[in-house]
Amino acid sequence: MVSHCAAAALWGFPGFAPGSIELSVPRARWRARGHIVHRPMPLARADVTKIDGIPVTTVARTLIDIAGVAPAGVLEEALDDALHRKLVTVARLRRRIQETGCRGRRGSGVLADLVGARHASRKVPQSVFETRLLRVLRGAGFPPPAIQHKIRTRAGLAVLDFAYVEHRVAIEADGFQWHSSRQQWDHDRARRNALTVLGWTVIHVTWLQLRDRPDEVVEAIRAVVSRALP
Repeated sequence: MVSHCAAAALWGFPGFAPGSIELSVPRARWRARGHIVHRPMPLARADVTKIDGIPVTTVARTLIDIAGVAPAGVLEEALDDALHRKLVTVARLRRRIQETGCRGRRGSGVLADLVGARHASRKVPQSVFETRLLRVLRGAGFPPPAIQHKIRTRAGLAVLDFAYVEHRVAIEADGFQWHSSRQQWDHDRARRNALTVLGWTVIHVTWLQLRDRPDEVVEAIRAVVSRALP
């Protein structure tokens, strides 16, 4: 069956593109004609499914397998993508990690820590951009913000990407999407004004800022949060 990075590409995880075919078979690992064959830990029926008729490892098993070959950041982005798309649950992942007994296996500790930091009741980032922004905040020592925090305003319901509710600081991850219309442009500004009236400070972070100047992002957030302290 298709497994590891090839399975991750089939599931559409960010950071994994179609490439070499990787299969899990009950034989020694070998490489030939662009194929990579693995002799994995025992595969249970719970680890196998199909996509368009192609036998492939499940999302949970795929994450366990790529933990041994993917950088931690890429693994985290794949994990959040799978959780956001509801391809797997935190409880399911924890159970399969325990059942496979992969302790001591390369990358297993990293995956276990990432899963352990996520709660079944807590929302997850909606994009790679948001996952990376959260990673920057975590690395800077900030506490976890609320994700997709909802506020009722005069302009309607505002859903904030991230929020430090006690400080009334909102952080918006601005991707590459342009406003679809003048009406949407007006709505966004009315939304921001309504948040300002309620005492909220909104910080906008672009992809280029996060990629090229993360320290600048951290300092801006730190300064605003510090001013909001009682």
